[in-house]
Amino acid sequence: MPLPERPLKPQITAGKFDNVDLRAARVTAAPLAEGTRFPCRVLSLDLGPVGQRTSIGQYALVAEADLVGTMVVACVNLGVRDMGSHRSEALVLGTLHPDSPEDQAQAVPLSADPAVPPGTSVF
Repeated sequence: MPLPERPLKPQITAGKFDNVDLRAARVTAAPLAEGTRFPCRVLSLDLGPVGQRTSIGQYALVAEADLVGTMVVACVNLGVRDMGSHRSEALVLGTLHPDSPEDQAQAVPLSADPAVPPGTSVF
């Protein structure tokens, strides 16, 4: 599936990027979400000393067994977002899944080395 064309976003300063809090997080559970517009998973994230967070995302094409235990990259300071009846407290970063339907943004999560402790800053 060809990637949709997207123009580059406006340039930002390094200072603005420094405001984005990216952390390594271990996925501890990833069941399918009920009541969302598109198929999603509820990712339970262990961020070590930062605590636990929930992320709702279009990772339905990735098997739960392949997600649990993996170390992903998450933005933890975007605030809470309601997704159907679920509350997403973090954004797990990802890239388009090669089998994603055209009307969806099914994704594959970005990963970090499994040896990195949960909560480690990503820069």
